[in-house]
Order: sequence, then C-alpha cells, then structure tokens
Amino acid sequence: MKQLSMHVTDLCNEKCGFCVVGSPLAKTDAVKYEDLMKFLVTNAGDDWESLNLHGGEPTILPQLMDLLETAQMFGYPEVQIQTNGRRLRDMAFVAKLAERGVRLFVISLHGADAHTQDCQTQTPGGFNETIEGIRNAVAAGIAVRVNMVVTRMNMGQIGNICRLCIELGVNHINISNLHPVGSGYFALDMQAPTVQETRTHLLPVLDELAGPGAPGGHKITLEGFPLCVVTPYERLAIEDGSRFIRMMYHGEVYDNYDQFMDDQTREHGAPCSGCPLRADCGGVYLEYAERRGWAEFAAARRDFEASAAVSDSIT
Repeated sequence: MKQLSMHVTDLCNEKCGFCVVGSPLAKTDAVKYEDLMKFLVTNAGDDWESLNLHGGEPTILPQLMDLLETAQMFGYPEVQIQTNGRRLRDMAFVAKLAERGVRLFVISLHGADAHTQDCQTQTPGGFNETIEGIRNAVAAGIAVRVNMVVTRMNMGQIGNICRLCIELGVNHINISNLHPVGSGYFALDMQAPTVQETRTHLLPVLDELAGPGAPGGHKITLEGFPLCVVTPYERLAIEDGSRFIRMMYHGEVYDNYDQFMDDQTREHGAPCSGCPLRADCGGVYLEYAERRGWAEFAAARRDFEASAAVSDSIT
C-alpha cells in the first residue's frame, strides 16, 4: 500500500484526553492551507493508491471540499478521511464526500456506550452522533474502518466495542496502543493500561474474533503495540512492512512514516536483546518506557517464551 497522508487541521470538535496531536490544547490552527495544496500538487502522478486526510477533525475544515476537488482534479484514485464520524450524521454531507472521491472513513470509537465514549471525548452526545455517522457511511456504500485506542476506561469493553462494530456493518477494526504524546503525555498514568492489563483484556477478544475458528466477514488489526504484548497475535500488526506512507505534518514531510515512528518515537530496552520478535517489532513508546520502565516487558517476554516452549513440547 502506497499512501500520501496529510494532517489538515489541529482543531477538533472533541477533546480526547489521549489525543496524539494535542487538539484539545489547540486554540488556533497552525496548519497552512497553501502547504496542503502544494503537497497535493507536487505529489500528483506518483502512483499513490490513496490519499489520507487526518487532524484534528478533517470534517470541520472549511476548505475540505476544495482539497477533495483538487485531489480529484489531479487524479488521486481514493481518499480516506480519519474522523470521529460526528458530522457524518448528515447524510447529505456524506453524499458530498462520496461525490468527491472519499472511499473510506477511519472512524474513532473508544466506547461501547455513550458514557464510556463521551467521558473520554468530553463530548456529551458524541457517541450517538458517531454511531449514526457509521450507519450513514455503511448505508452510502463507503467502507468504514473503526479505530479504537485502548485505555484504562474502555479496556473492559474491547469485546463489546468490536461486537458493536460488527453489528453496524464495519468490516475492519483497528485496535491501537495508546501513544502517550500530545494530550496523552499528561494523562499517561491515568489513561494508559499496563502490559498485563492490556493482555488480560485484549487477548481473549483476539481469541474470539481472530483466533482459530473465529467467524469471518471482518478484519482485526493491531497498531503501535510492542509485539511481546500481543503474542500470539503479532501477525495482526499493521506495521508489517507492506505499506509506504509519505506524510506531511505542519509543513514538514516524513517520507516513510512507519520508519519515522520506529526511529524517533519508540525504543528497545534490555529485555529486547536477543528477543525472537525483535526484528519485526517497532519497540516501546519512549514516554511509556521513561515513565514505567522495562520490567513489565521482561515479564511479557518470559511469558511468551514459556508459552512457545510448552507449545513446542506438545507438538
């Protein structure tokens, strides 16, 4: 997958406490519209499979339709919008986006009920609007991928969130590790689950929905997790080397986004030395390791190596 990606606005109509770009703290938009247009034009005709627009909240950008029409004019075959889905409650708005080349919505959903979602986004009524937006997108024939960030508030609902998505007709659910930067840095201790908490709540859901004998019709992927945390489901990691993303953020271009994330935002510690997963693992977010250390990753490695040894002895 070869994708061009643009951060189109700092502003948002929600206030997620774990926002990686710190949108709840943004009072004005530092993104320059002329930078967005230049990036679109200079990268046209380079065989991109998709154009990804994200923020902030792209659907509140006043110039969104202009950007989409420019992308159409220069031949981008597909546009994806990362959104909280609230504006998609307006079916006429969904139709306008579809007419301008939007073929996928990546919709944030962090709770299986209004209380859990709205407390995390600090947006009363937001959950119901997001659910209506998902329904409208599915009804319009536009693909929907839901992105769920695992937090201490929703970790007990991971299964229910996934089941809700499947009921709504979503065929791809991406489960993300909390990246403690932006607003999330200040809330790390309160928001970010430990390794053991993550494994306790996530693995049974993966057994149900992605394990042997799981029902088909949907796709589950994982993003941002050290592989020792999600074994034996490391094959679901979305950063598997099969995608190339060129991203612009505040006028600066990152020519290989996944490589940038590995090199600049994650690290490997002592427990990673000699780990059989090391070659494919992006590592641990710098802020997480700084705050909580490496002991729990040493324990995770012992656990998966012990499980592998048991499996080998049985076979």
